[in-house]
Amino acid sequence: MPAVIGLIDVGGTKLLVAVTGADGAIARSVRRPTPRSGDMVAALVEMLDEVCNDQPLEAIAAAVPGPFDRATGVLIDPPGLSGDWHRLELAAPLRERFGCAVLVENDANCAALAEARLGAGRGAAILVYYTVSTGIGSGVVRDGRLETGRQDTEGGHQVLWPRRAGGPACECGGVGCLEAIASGRAIARRFGRRGEEIEEQSVWDEVGEWLGLAVVNATALLDCDRVVFGGGVASARWSRIEPAILATVERHLKLQDSPEIRVAELGDDRNLAGALLLLQAGERHPSY
Repeated sequence: MPAVIGLIDVGGTKLLVAVTGADGAIARSVRRPTPRSGDMVAALVEMLDEVCNDQPLEAIAAAVPGPFDRATGVLIDPPGLSGDWHRLELAAPLRERFGCAVLVENDANCAALAEARLGAGRGAAILVYYTVSTGIGSGVVRDGRLETGRQDTEGGHQVLWPRRAGGPACECGGVGCLEAIASGRAIARRFGRRGEEIEEQSVWDEVGEWLGLAVVNATALLDCDRVVFGGGVASARWSRIEPAILATVERHLKLQDSPEIRVAELGDDRNLAGALLLLQAGERHPSY
């Protein structure tokens, strides 16, 4: 494993940048609000310089919101991030600036892998992970290995409330996506307050019902044995959301056994942990 690795997590509200020590543990980190405009690569370079303390980097691993181009390390049009993040070349300029390999991977995939190997997904044969935060992302891990397809799973954009039934518009351009109904942004938009300000159980029952349908859909397609929910909204309000998730799954899933449903065990740095695991695996990644 490379001795010193730079780690980047690009989120809808925060940037988290860290560097590992020789033992592979995070040695230093810095967190800043996600900028809405400007030179995004320069902002990340500045944060990497801050945590590196002039140490040369052997590799950089970045967890980014989808959709993105895995082969080139270019962000495409991630919903919820401003236009200056769209079509952003990330891997090439970081590779040139730091003279090292750069891996770019979907943030929900990174979190899924971390929870599968180190957290609430340990021992699962097929794990489906949903991150419920500013937006909603998903990842699938089978037998401890991340599964990817032509682009990526986009579980946050499964349509649950179609247009003709009056579903809300989604920032992806569609209508009625899970992300447009149950993400942090959607909750604030639909109920007029941020999730941390909402105490009415009826709101969390509704959010839990939508997330329960997402579990039903994942199980119907993948026959997963465990579903893990992470992210700021799910973690902060799990005791309010979980009963409605379980009730919805019991009500709608008839032909398969219900998967285990758990809240994520790892903290806010799970995306960094998953990106690091991909480097530690020693497998060549398309964005290198």
